[in-house]
Amino acid sequence: MNLILTDLRTGAGKSITASGAGAVKDSRGPAWEVGEVLQGRVMGQWGAGSFILELEGREILARSPFLLSQGEVVSLQVQERQGSRYVVKLLSRAGLTTNDIPGEILARLGLKDTPLHRSLVQKFITHRLPLQLELLGQAKQALALLGREDEEGMEVVLQALKLGVLPRADVLKLLQEFMLGETDPEQAGMTRLVRFIPLLADLIDGLAGERGEETGLLYQELKELVASLVLQPEAGGVKVAEQLRNLLSSQLPAREGVSPFRSLPLNGLIEKLDGLLQALKNGMREKGQGGENSSQLLDTGKGIARQLAGHLLFQGCGGDNEFQSHLYFTLPLVRNNEVTTWGQLLIKKNGGGNNHVDRHNFNMSILVNTENLGSVLLDISVWQREVRVRGRVEKEWVGRLINESWPALQGAFARLGYHLHGYKWQPGIVPRRLLPWEMASGETGSRIGFLDKRV
Repeated sequence: MNLILTDLRTGAGKSITASGAGAVKDSRGPAWEVGEVLQGRVMGQWGAGSFILELEGREILARSPFLLSQGEVVSLQVQERQGSRYVVKLLSRAGLTTNDIPGEILARLGLKDTPLHRSLVQKFITHRLPLQLELLGQAKQALALLGREDEEGMEVVLQALKLGVLPRADVLKLLQEFMLGETDPEQAGMTRLVRFIPLLADLIDGLAGERGEETGLLYQELKELVASLVLQPEAGGVKVAEQLRNLLSSQLPAREGVSPFRSLPLNGLIEKLDGLLQALKNGMREKGQGGENSSQLLDTGKGIARQLAGHLLFQGCGGDNEFQSHLYFTLPLVRNNEVTTWGQLLIKKNGGGNNHVDRHNFNMSILVNTENLGSVLLDISVWQREVRVRGRVEKEWVGRLINESWPALQGAFARLGYHLHGYKWQPGIVPRRLLPWEMASGETGSRIGFLDKRV
C-alpha cells in the first residue's frame, strides 16, 4: 500500500505520477534511503486524494488512496528510490496497521464490511483510484451488469471506471472480450485478424454475380489493409518502419470519446471488417448459401471485431483523464505468409500534469517472442535524449548477439539526435506477456505513468 511523496519547496508538485513516484527536482530535495522509516504529521488536504505532510521539517505533498485526517501521525517506510524519486509504504496510523485499513475505509464510507466491499477497496488502492462512495457504487453496479464478481470481472470494471464510461453494459462486454483475449498473446485481436482473413477466401468465391463482385472488392481492400499493418522483417528496415507506423495507428481510435451520447469507438480497420462481414452475411442469405461452418466463421469475425473495439476503448478514448497509464499494442510478425512470431509494446508516460508524451522523456517496453531467438524483453527509458536500455533474454548467446550489433544501433540513434547508452541484459525467464492491468502483480519491473493517446 504505497503513497507518493513530493517536496513542495522544490516546485515539483506538478510532477506527481500514478506510478508511485514523485519527482524532486534538485539537490535541496530529501535524501532518504530505501528501508528508512519516516514519521510525519498530516497538516491538511490539498485537493482530492492529496495531502500535505510535515516530514523532517519539510512540507511534503503526499498523493494517497487512504483517507488521512488533519493532525494524524503516520509512519512511512521508503520502498524505492530512483535518483530523486520515492515510493513509501504506510506502516501505521496511530497504531492502526495496514491490514486494518480496508475495514477502516469501509466504516468511514458507511459501507458494510463484506468480502466484495473489501475486494473493491483493495482494488481501488492497487489502481490508485480515489476511494469515493460514488465510484465504489458505480463499480458495484458495473459488476452486476457484467454478471461476475471475480478477479477478472473486477479488473474489467476498474478499467472501465478509469475510462469514465460507466455504467454501460456494451462497453463492459467489449472491454471484457479484449482483456480476456489478450491474456493469451497468440489470441490478441490483431494476430487473430491476420490469421482470420485468408479463411474468408472460400466464402468470397462462393458468391456469384454483382453481390459477389462487390463483396470481393471489400475483401480485397481489407486484405491489402491488413497486409500493410503486419510486420514483415524480410521486407527491410524502411518498409518495416512504415508497417510499424500503420500497425500502431490501426490500434488507436479514429474518433474521440465514449459517452452515453456517442457511438462506440471505431477506426478504418474495424469499419472495413464490419462492412465485409455484413456483406458476406447478406450475400449468403440472398443466395441461400452457408451452413454451420460459414456461420461459425462469421461469428469468429464478429468476435475479432469486438475484441479490436475493446482495444480502442482500453487505449483511453474515454477522454482526458489521469488514471489510464499506458498505450498498449500487439505486434504480429509474418514470415512465409504465416504469423510465426508476435510481440507487444507498452508506451508509458513519464511525469504528470499534461496529456501528451514528451519525445525527450518517456518509457517503453517491448516484448518479442520468436522461434529462433526465444523471447526478448527490452525496457527503454528516454530522458533528455539520453536513452538507456535494460533487457532480458532466454539464451545468453542472444544477449551477446545484441551486444555485437549495438554500435550500429547507437549510430542510428545518434543520427536522430539521441545518445544510446550501452545495453544491459540478463539471461533468465522472460514474461510471456505484457499486460498493463497486471503490472501491479509484479510480473515485470516496468514503471508507468499517465496515458498519452496522441502518438
